[in-house]
Amino acid sequence: MRPMVLLSSLRLPSLVLVASLPMLAGCTQNLNVESIGPSITQGVSDQVGLKLAKVSCPSEPRPLKKDDVFECVGDVEGGGTLRIAVTQTDDTGNITWKVARTEGLLDLSKVEASIVTGLKQQAQVDAKATCGGKWKAAKKGDAFDCNATAPDGTPIPIAVTVTDDQGNVSWETK
Repeated sequence: MRPMVLLSSLRLPSLVLVASLPMLAGCTQNLNVESIGPSITQGVSDQVGLKLAKVSCPSEPRPLKKDDVFECVGDVEGGGTLRIAVTQTDDTGNITWKVARTEGLLDLSKVEASIVTGLKQQAQVDAKATCGGKWKAAKKGDAFDCNATAPDGTPIPIAVTVTDDQGNVSWETK
């Protein structure tokens, strides 16, 4: 019997970064929205190892206003999207941001944990698993391989399939 496990939805953890960049735009008393993209790009790279191809924020001027919230979109290199909530923390241009939602990305550490748990419960094997990274761009129907290793070093190839657009997957030994 081949082990088969269905994971719950996989999402990026909340990321919060207080921007230390000056976010003022000249003397106009508007937020410098252009400087937010590089801050988000660096923060996402540093915190979760994802590289963003671009970050798009609203192009219209944003007056300096405490608690003003707006959304930027980060396109992940290789696929996937981050919806990023940006909040002005005061009326002088300081902001925080967090990833509010992900689209098309799998947290591979959760897939690996599911494989380890499933092999232990269903086959009584204390294996280690690796899927070759931290995050993977994926959509419904995509398939990829992971590798598990039994305590004696025996390799256990694993086939993973994305079952829906919410990031659920099934897996089985090959």
